[in-house]
Amino acid sequence: MSLKSFLPAAAALAVAAVALTGCTQTANVSGGDSSAPAASSAPEASSNPHTDTKTDASTDSGKSDASGTFTIDESNAHVEIPAGTKTVVINGSNNHIEGEAVSEITINGSANAVDVKSASKVSFTGSNNTVQYEDGNAPQVGSDSGANNVVSKDN
Repeated sequence: MSLKSFLPAAAALAVAAVALTGCTQTANVSGGDSSAPAASSAPEASSNPHTDTKTDASTDSGKSDASGTFTIDESNAHVEIPAGTKTVVINGSNNHIEGEAVSEITINGSANAVDVKSASKVSFTGSNNTVQYEDGNAPQVGSDSGANNVVSKDN
């Protein structure tokens, strides 16, 4: 067989590879969001609304609701608990969280370090978390289904 006999097959394979690459890029640009416009070139990919939303979300460390609950979904962040917060729910991991007196802390993530003035109750689902309090009695541990969680008084 000569090399010339492989050229049509190689050309067809190259066209198919380019076509598949185009499909993949379009899927990545839309981010699975059917409302996002499909991109026809690489420069438009940088204006991906899905990516912009993710970037904005990473700067938001948590969210409060009307009941005084502050939820932290972020990971690898340093977060200040807003004044007036009663309940803190930590879903992320590897965070350093600081705040004043709170009523309740629920930690669903792992490897979080929480420093508060005081807390009444602490519950753990995740593992390897530490809660340090400055004043008052030790918080009641409501539940601890994780492992290696520690509550201690900060000296």
